[in-house]
Amino acid sequence: MKQLQLLPAIDIASGQVIQSKNLSTSNISGTPQQVIDYFVSKGTKWIHLVDLDAAYSTGDNSDLIKNLTTANDVEIQLSGGIINQASLSNALETKAKWINLSTGALTDMDWVKETLNLYPDRVCVSLDVVDERLIARGSGIVVGDLWKHLEELNKSGCKRFVVTDNKTDGKMMGPNFDLLAKVSAQSGAAIIASGGVSDLSDLVKLRQMGLEGVIVGKALYEGGLDLTAALEICYQ
Repeated sequence: MKQLQLLPAIDIASGQVIQSKNLSTSNISGTPQQVIDYFVSKGTKWIHLVDLDAAYSTGDNSDLIKNLTTANDVEIQLSGGIINQASLSNALETKAKWINLSTGALTDMDWVKETLNLYPDRVCVSLDVVDERLIARGSGIVVGDLWKHLEELNKSGCKRFVVTDNKTDGKMMGPNFDLLAKVSAQSGAAIIASGGVSDLSDLVKLRQMGLEGVIVGKALYEGGLDLTAALEICYQ
């Protein structure tokens, strides 16, 4: 069976990991570097690194992000506020393997198509979904119909999508398997599921679906999802 990439999420705001900030219940805490070290020590092969300040236009962690992608022997998928040429140029200067364009970038499809053409093996696209409409989580920008934009992105050769149901993200009630199945059926690209994972059975089902990977955040920090067991399900 095809492996499922497990990408622990590290969301950074004001230089700190917000998932573990002031969480007495979390066993994962410390500076961004310390949290990365923890995940890597457990056998993590990937990190989903998010600049929340860039996503919400509340600050800038670009120097820290650049250092984190350079200093660590782990694959990085980088997200957060990458919506135009300036933010993309900053991201391209990092060592991130994949750079994830924000859903908000899809308001300028000409630029997105040009970017995918220039960097087909490094740039992927976020699909933040509410009831089959694309709505960027950071900015709240309403982009439009999911399926119309997916068709255009498929034609443009997008190789990797990060798919989030905004209604399930952070709720630990299970991913939207129906949405993920529909997107996967309508695209030959790699699909990374994001949001909603609550327990190991979710990972089993996602792997059985043949998806490329899954981003897990809250369930690792607060939900008691055992990382070692999760990695075994994804890679064994």
